[in-house]
Amino acid sequence: FRRCTSRSMKGFRRPPRWLPLVTPVAALLASAPLPRVADPEHVQSVYQRLLAASELVDAVTGRVVLSSADLARARADMHLQPRSEDVPAEPPGAFLPAEVLAEDPVDVTELVLDTLPEVLAVHPAFLFMAEQTVGNDAFHESVYFGTAVRDEHSLAFPALCRRFVASIYLFETLLALGDGSHRALAHWYESLYLEGSTGERSRPFSVRDALMGFFLALKGESVLASINAFEELRRLDRAGEATGVALRSLSDVLNAIMRLNICEAVLSNLSFAFWPDNARAGMALLLAPLGAFRAGGQQDLSPEWLRLYLAWNANFIWPSHYCPDMMCFTMLAMPSLALGPPEQFQYRRAHTLFWVVRSTQITRRMCGAERVARAAAFGVPASEFERPPAEQQVPCFHCRQLEPRSDRQPLTSRTAKLTRAEGEVLARACGGDVGEG
Repeated sequence: FRRCTSRSMKGFRRPPRWLPLVTPVAALLASAPLPRVADPEHVQSVYQRLLAASELVDAVTGRVVLSSADLARARADMHLQPRSEDVPAEPPGAFLPAEVLAEDPVDVTELVLDTLPEVLAVHPAFLFMAEQTVGNDAFHESVYFGTAVRDEHSLAFPALCRRFVASIYLFETLLALGDGSHRALAHWYESLYLEGSTGERSRPFSVRDALMGFFLALKGESVLASINAFEELRRLDRAGEATGVALRSLSDVLNAIMRLNICEAVLSNLSFAFWPDNARAGMALLLAPLGAFRAGGQQDLSPEWLRLYLAWNANFIWPSHYCPDMMCFTMLAMPSLALGPPEQFQYRRAHTLFWVVRSTQITRRMCGAERVARAAAFGVPASEFERPPAEQQVPCFHCRQLEPRSDRQPLTSRTAKLTRAEGEVLARACGGDVGEG
């Protein structure tokens, strides 16, 4: 980030010296050959409308401050909150620096006002999504998370935006900790996930929900395999053995897992989430060659492939109905991935995606008192989750239906035309064709 704390306001936390959260935007862009492709005036026009709709900026101070409650909610979404003594897995405070779990408010003004507009300037699909959200006769005003009947408990668009920014801050904080902390966090998530695998859990509430559970299970194991491959690569590098056949083999494994993940999502695009245009973009990603990995874990990845991947993936998860935490968007729009060097993308993507998948799986398992305690985070009163499971209303995203009414996700279909066009360009560049058949 650029500076994420205010020097003029007392009571707000400064980034500790060990936490490199002050990377200027210019440095991020200089290290990543992802040029701005959108008209600056258009970006500012769209972003100012998005900023007004988000209500993030304090009208008096002109600052954006994450409160203690915002940060606590972000940690709870990732299950990083303090744990009771009867839980076997060690608490996150045992291996994460105290600053990560601190409760002081944090000023993120420059992240919101300076850095995030750059993400829209570099990624035209993200810009289009933002424009469609604040356009269409103020479509964003119809967006909320909660039960079918909107009430005072529902999470409106500004609340979801605040949650999004808080999760970006937390993700960037964790990503900045370094390889050792990433490894410890992965071990911790796996312990937390396994300890709940035999306990009581909530039942799927629809066929779609059951399919999502299967998709998450498959995604979690494949991403864990990527993390293990990166760890083996680091082990070989430390021993001076990350050369020749060993390096090529691990490089092939990492690229094969990425292709498997893309293939899983393409099949989903062609089945229970039917967006064939976006599936064509996924096919282009599969056709384009992936670069080899070097001993340090960096990959020779083309900027064009990275831009298409983020656009295709963002469009795929846009209709994520049952997760109010916004982390699916965080792992794609956070500056370290969206503006960072392509060569580090696969490593960063593996860990951040693992945090999202395991956090989501653990959240989906919540039932009983734990689910009641977190009812507000789902935009419902506690009394809703105190009812018998069969009688509970399922909280999810709701919005106004746009034209054509025959399409349950018109915004996704519109964006998919952009991802398909970009995919066709990438496919042609490598001698392929995803425009027919």
